[in-house]
Amino acid sequence: MTLKPVGDLTIFEVGALCEEMKQAASAHPQVELDLSEIDKLDAAAIQLLIVLCRSEHCTLTGVTDPIRTRMTELGA
Repeated sequence: MTLKPVGDLTIFEVGALCEEMKQAASAHPQVELDLSEIDKLDAAAIQLLIVLCRSEHCTLTGVTDPIRTRMTELGA
């Protein structure tokens, strides 16, 4: 299953994405989180992404150069 959030992924959106991921993970053995449509992310989003990446059930895809740069700036 693929989840593809759109727009900003900040402290205001991470709660909803976390719930979506929990529901998807309970119904599917593997969940892909496609970040190709993310415009902006913050430290709260990075924290969630780190937790998700440590899971065997989640794969991050579509990480754009600006998002990769922001992740590096925030220490991820």
